[in-house]
Amino acid sequence: MHILIIAEKPSVAERIASSFENASKLKDGKISYYEINLKDNKGDKNDKYTQKIYVCSAVGHLYGVAQKNKDWNYPVFDVEWRAIYETDKNADYTKDYIKTIENLAKILKKEKNAVFINSCDYDIEGEIIGFNAIKFACHVDPFGENVRRMKFSTLTKQSILNAYKNLEPTNKGMAYAGMTRHILDWFWGINLSKALSSSLYKILHKFQAMSIGRVQGPSLKILTDREREIKNFIPQKYWEISMICKKNKESMEKFSAQHKEGKIFDLEKASNIKEKCKSGKDAAIVEEVKKRKNKISPPPAFDLTELQTEAYVKLKIDPRKTSELAQDLYTSGITSYPRTASNQLTDPIEYYLDIIMKLSGDYKEECKILSEKNKKKGLKPNNGKKEDPAHPAIHPTGEDKELEKFSPEHKKLYDLIVRRFLATFGDDALREIVTANLNNNSEIFIAKGSTTLEEGWLKIYKYAKLDEEELPELKKGEKLFVENVNMDEKETQPPKRYNVASIIAELERKNLGTKATRANIVDTLFKRNYIKTKDKAIEVTPFGIAVVDTLEKHCSDIIDENLTKKFEEDMENIQNLKTTSDNVIDEAKKTLVEISNKFKKEEYPIGKALLMGMKSEEYNKRNEEVLFKCPKCGGNMTIRKGPYGNFAGCSNYPKCNHTVRLPAGMLTVKGKCNHCEAAKIIATINKKKMAICPNPLCPSKNMNNKTNNNSNNGK
Repeated sequence: MHILIIAEKPSVAERIASSFENASKLKDGKISYYEINLKDNKGDKNDKYTQKIYVCSAVGHLYGVAQKNKDWNYPVFDVEWRAIYETDKNADYTKDYIKTIENLAKILKKEKNAVFINSCDYDIEGEIIGFNAIKFACHVDPFGENVRRMKFSTLTKQSILNAYKNLEPTNKGMAYAGMTRHILDWFWGINLSKALSSSLYKILHKFQAMSIGRVQGPSLKILTDREREIKNFIPQKYWEISMICKKNKESMEKFSAQHKEGKIFDLEKASNIKEKCKSGKDAAIVEEVKKRKNKISPPPAFDLTELQTEAYVKLKIDPRKTSELAQDLYTSGITSYPRTASNQLTDPIEYYLDIIMKLSGDYKEECKILSEKNKKKGLKPNNGKKEDPAHPAIHPTGEDKELEKFSPEHKKLYDLIVRRFLATFGDDALREIVTANLNNNSEIFIAKGSTTLEEGWLKIYKYAKLDEEELPELKKGEKLFVENVNMDEKETQPPKRYNVASIIAELERKNLGTKATRANIVDTLFKRNYIKTKDKAIEVTPFGIAVVDTLEKHCSDIIDENLTKKFEEDMENIQNLKTTSDNVIDEAKKTLVEISNKFKKEEYPIGKALLMGMKSEEYNKRNEEVLFKCPKCGGNMTIRKGPYGNFAGCSNYPKCNHTVRLPAGMLTVKGKCNHCEAAKIIATINKKKMAICPNPLCPSKNMNNKTNNNSNNGK
């Protein structure tokens, strides 16, 4: 029997081949592949091999959806699958991989019992990569009897050999869903982008590429809605009253208690409470003390979204980068498959006990804790509620020999994964929560404390930090010394902007995109200049806001998250064989025809609105340049426009309110001042241009003052 195994990447092909004995590495032109002669253990030692296995690889997607002709009209649905090197010059390297697969397929076709195995990642993308390689490069029916599927979640020798012994048929649901997703993404991306570009062409009379996609549009809408909330937010003043207490005047141990009303929006009410409260000896009395113990269960192991979120918060690693690092660890056999939606460890406990034993070298103390627990009452993971039929939660394999070759970032992420995996088998943490009601002249204040009694899983997962707020031992009826009663004026704060991790979590919550694509969708919005980062948070640019405003007014379907969610549900139904690919594609065509007809009727106003957004963005970019450093706090002074004209404002506002008046008219930043480090401003007033230095401390201004003084003295 001759067998061809097609892996998703060269590194995976190498691991698969090395799992068998006597693998030979060969070359087909520039591309490596492997040959294995496998014998049955039942036969005589002198028997010839019973299986000749070839292992080769794709290099990600080798084929993609492409338009059959170059017609720029929209909507267009005339598409075909084509080798991506034919449509993308940057993908020319894929040609050699396709050629190698073709050559090996020709060898197999000469044999009677040829078998083609898709061993790409067991998810929708992996399914379609292998499916297309078998269909277009091997010219074999991917649903045929001679086509099989390897299914594994780790690239350890044992997992690979088990997958090879337990081959499955092609997963029809995954294959159909994969093909449909690629076609739909192409339909939406190309047709909507054409519609936007065509609208701009009506105004500019030249081509200006625009882009929007099936998930990009709703994602941008979510970010823009948050931006509007922030910009429209009107802060309200409120007051908080707190009391600083001690057991007695001599005590060095202080603690704080907050008035039971919390935020008080009535100044008179807050003032009356403060005036009523007493300070000094016996000013407060303990009315009630409540103690309760709170168990904190271990966290589940990571799914991809949770890993991306935790790595961003704890390690400051961007979600897209986290996905890349996790994929590297997986392809080296160090951790399990990362693009999983599951936070459950579903294999038999013996499998995980073996991994824990392998980890006991580098994680000696942590594994010792689990070993002792196992002896007493056994181990069981604290699984979450998310399920993925294809893969379990992300976990280490215990085979970390290759870890040394990786970067510090890889090692940090690995440590995060390992500790989370071990922690999920740990004991509950036990916390004591103390709440004391304190009476100060009939005004009730609440003091709260929380301490850890038993660390449990917290000993293992060092990334979880809980605040320790210990109160002194208080008894009912006890009188306290009040050092001070404070009334702090505060303002309500607008909602926080999303960051790259929280928007991915929000997209998952809303079922927009997939676990594998969400980080790339956000990255695309950055590349399109629809969003930018500001103090690590995502801010929608004026151009991005203009795109959403325009689409809301003229064609809201494009950014309707419900429509996108509907197609995601359709994709699940295809995968579960509850509907057909043709039905979903036909429905998408009808929707896009309706959207296109709306667009064509209003291309001119749409283009005009988009152009205004582009101009606004260009103006903002020009004026976001730093003029000079704030002399008060060291922040960046940039151009601002207020009700009384132009001024330079500090980037640290409202903490710093330093401003400098600037000339009226249109201001642009160009070059540097000849006398200081400040940027030079060109002010255009009544078509006349004037160059000025905005820095009031510029030496040139002192020189001008001296010249003026000398002139006055001469007079």
